[in-house]
Amino acid sequence: MDIGRILFHLLFTAFFVVANVVFVRAILYRLGLIFNGRPAFFNEDAKKNLNIGFRLKSFFVNVILQKKNFREPVRGIMHAFVFYGFIVYTIHTTSQMIAGVFGYAMEDPYQFALPNFLLGEAANHIYEQTVNYVSILVLTGLGFFAWRRWIKKAKGLDVHSPASAIVISMIATLMVTTLLGNGAKTVAATYYTHAGFIDGAIGKLWESVGVANSSADIFFQIMWWGHIITVFSFMLYVPTSKHAHLIFAPFNYFLATDTPKGQLSKLNLDDENAVWGSNRVEDFPWPNLLDGMSCIECGRCQVECPANRTGKVLNPKAIIVELKHQMLEKMPEVAAARAGKTPEEGAEAVAALETGVINSHEGLSEEALWGCTTCYACVEACPVGNNQVNAIIEMRRHLVLAESKMSPELQKAFTNMENNSNPWGVGAHTRADWAEGLNVKVLSEAEDKNVDVLYWVGCAGAFDERNKKISRDFVKIMQKADVNFGILGTEEGCSGDSARRGGNEYLYQTLAQTNVDTINGYGIKKIVTACPHCYNTIKNEYPQFGGNFEVIHHSEYINQLSKDGKIDVKVADDAKTGKYTYHDSCYIGRYNNNYDNPRDVVKKVSGGKIEEAVDHHSKGLCCGAGGAQYWMEEHVDESNPESMRVNSKRTGQLLDTGATTIATACPFCITMITDGVKAAEKIDSVKVKDIAELVAENID
Repeated sequence: MDIGRILFHLLFTAFFVVANVVFVRAILYRLGLIFNGRPAFFNEDAKKNLNIGFRLKSFFVNVILQKKNFREPVRGIMHAFVFYGFIVYTIHTTSQMIAGVFGYAMEDPYQFALPNFLLGEAANHIYEQTVNYVSILVLTGLGFFAWRRWIKKAKGLDVHSPASAIVISMIATLMVTTLLGNGAKTVAATYYTHAGFIDGAIGKLWESVGVANSSADIFFQIMWWGHIITVFSFMLYVPTSKHAHLIFAPFNYFLATDTPKGQLSKLNLDDENAVWGSNRVEDFPWPNLLDGMSCIECGRCQVECPANRTGKVLNPKAIIVELKHQMLEKMPEVAAARAGKTPEEGAEAVAALETGVINSHEGLSEEALWGCTTCYACVEACPVGNNQVNAIIEMRRHLVLAESKMSPELQKAFTNMENNSNPWGVGAHTRADWAEGLNVKVLSEAEDKNVDVLYWVGCAGAFDERNKKISRDFVKIMQKADVNFGILGTEEGCSGDSARRGGNEYLYQTLAQTNVDTINGYGIKKIVTACPHCYNTIKNEYPQFGGNFEVIHHSEYINQLSKDGKIDVKVADDAKTGKYTYHDSCYIGRYNNNYDNPRDVVKKVSGGKIEEAVDHHSKGLCCGAGGAQYWMEEHVDESNPESMRVNSKRTGQLLDTGATTIATACPFCITMITDGVKAAEKIDSVKVKDIAELVAENID
């Protein structure tokens, strides 16, 4: 047996074993740290149902089809070049591994290729040419990403990232060595006699620099070894770098649950061992830790975040990255403390550790956590399936429930909810006063308590003067359509959205359970509301408390009434001379994918035309009121030229459309956008109206 063949085999096998052992151990080690986080099931059904179908679909759509990456078409295409290039290269690299491991027993290890072995020479030729073209596409994608990071210096990207430079260089080396090696094979006819366009051209370049048939074999082997050593180096490096997303992002999508986007986890407040929020890394549910390992640090969440876009300190990317670093630094201690102990003993041992407080670290300050509007733009933008909002809510819960830390304004809103079941603190006995004289059925006072629809008015619709008009106009629409509806009146309480997103889970659960018991007591099955926050909470979160209702937002309800011919909506008188735009509410848009219904309603009034703002639909910019921000003072840094109120930035986008009417479908949004129009001194020329007002003004 040829001594060179034996040495080759031994050397390759050593590289192969070391690289694969280190690669697998690194992955298993990090998975072990992740699953040392808090157990996480968002509801009891998730424990009973593994939802394999949902998870396979999540994996296929988001990993294989790269759905989220195509939110930005150019970047999506370039990423697809690299991603699908890796998939095509799987066969190529596997062939090399087999040739290397078993090469000593083969007559010609360099010619071994799976397509040739399985399907014949013709199939192998097609595959090899495909690899050549794919290699060019991958290099194109790499060039684009290098340009974005180091020349364009796009926001959210770290221009001083050695990890990115290393990985781009490694992938480029894989492509270049393959192309040069395939070109050398066309010169060394021993290996390959059917040259294609790319490898044939590269072969001619080899010949032009003096490489002949006799020496091409040496150059091919150099490229072969350069490629395979780069593969092994890639396996050693990637699991320990931020590019571990290649491994953990698929886990992130496969382990996703099918709970609604608008549903936060329910704390078991009766469990004496319950963790009330998180301020140490071991307190976080494991999905938050998996998010950290999945993060590519691309900064898309940062770019989309309304707080970050308006000069606030909140950076969703920094939160997830810090969680990753804290996990890698602190969780080994936690895992060691729990090893070999019962859950109770392990919890006691972990509690004694000095693992450090999360919000003492950069990017996780209290100011940053309270800057979040929970608009979900960061989650929607993330290409690897991270949920930054859930991590922020976990930390808010700890601040409120365990440390009683919150702004005085938010504390006042909580107190008002406790005392009068509304954040304004207006007497609960006045909740139905807005409906006086409208002949609206109040269920507690009516002899016939049967209704087809319960109109959930919401705190804003009942107590805020501006929004009371919207409530009355929506009643006018339903009465025009002859809908059999009623209201709860003083029995209706705050839905609790601001309490839950403000971190006060205890108050939220009290409000939610009371409302669920009241609604169930009347046997209500269908609910319509004009408030997206109430809509999301009752629809997606009340099922956690036994409240299973059909919940419809008024935009969908009005649109359906119109389609069914129950109301006749006319084109407004100013449709020809004016322009209409629509502002997407985060809680009916991103959270519940309701984009078309409100637009359809506006188009009926506007004559079919809507001027879209620069950010719209799933990229719509938040008004700044969500996540309990409506009840907190927004701070603007006068020394920072980028610092401004979120509603001012959003209003500016809407005004830039040239619209004379800005339509909304949310009581918080209408207040924030109206304030923005006033601040821009446009209130005399630009109207801000809810879609219910637009319809009520234009029905016979």
